[in-house]
Amino acid sequence: MEPVRHVSVALLLLLLVVIAGTVGFMYLEGLSFFDSLYMTVVTITTVGYGDITPGTFYGRIFTTGLIASGVGITLYVLAEMMGLIVEGRLSEAFGIVKVKRSVAKMKNHMIICGGGRTGSVVAEEFKAEGIEFAVIEHDPEVVKELKKRGIPVVEGDATRDDVLIEAGVERASGLVSTLPSDCSNLLLCITAKGINKELDIVTRASSEEAAKRLYSIGVKKALIVEAIGGRRLAKSLIKPAVVDFLEFASKTGETSLETLKVEPGAKIANKKVKELGIKKKIGAIIIAIIRGEKVISNIGPEDEILEGDTVVVVGKRESLHKLEDMDFF
Repeated sequence: MEPVRHVSVALLLLLLVVIAGTVGFMYLEGLSFFDSLYMTVVTITTVGYGDITPGTFYGRIFTTGLIASGVGITLYVLAEMMGLIVEGRLSEAFGIVKVKRSVAKMKNHMIICGGGRTGSVVAEEFKAEGIEFAVIEHDPEVVKELKKRGIPVVEGDATRDDVLIEAGVERASGLVSTLPSDCSNLLLCITAKGINKELDIVTRASSEEAAKRLYSIGVKKALIVEAIGGRRLAKSLIKPAVVDFLEFASKTGETSLETLKVEPGAKIANKKVKELGIKKKIGAIIIAIIRGEKVISNIGPEDEILEGDTVVVVGKRESLHKLEDMDFF
């Protein structure tokens, strides 16, 4: 924000000098608005007078002061502009404005709070899925790295209202918090929910106790990253083929897992798996049904899908897109 602020201040000062000079010449010299503006510009740019000159004593005193202040401010503006160009900050300033405009247009997007290792992985996943998102990050070095990768970044403290609003939290559909401490994540979630009560929030937690606190304020999911990593390490030894398959599927994008909510009145509701014929029609398979706190696995053709269930489906990405287009849900 510094490059934009410096240029804005310099231009504002220059504008004030032009206004003051124009009004001063109109009052002291009795000139028209255009002649006064012309005389002010000629004075502060040190071009000199060719046809209009100050004719009164007070006009000359005023002109002396205008030259001293106006020329100095004009040189300050030019120095700032040259500094931006020489140091490469001009493109940075325009880049900030461009990102701001881009984020301002976002709607129903995702916000990632924290652009470090975890946040970067989340960002890459969103990019792969074609999901619109913005990252909030306070570390200037991390911000630079994210910008190099073409990721829209809002620089600042994610726990502050103004920074969240700049990222469009009131228009967002979801937020991922990857801040390093439970206190920061808790404050962030409270702040975000205060602005947008409908916001779905997924956050990291360091313990079950911290997760409970986060759930109590309306967080959709609080994940203990260390526990997930530990289970993954264990599975890599116990069932390496399963882990390899999931990694291959997630990296290549050829196979994907999707969860679909069965809303009231959905065509899929109150029907058996065999009646749907999803496997035959598009090559996707229902592998689990989440019903409240219960997960039903080993799904067979006689299993029934009810309103409120969440259906877990595996298949090729294009097949799952077809499933969404089949108007089952």
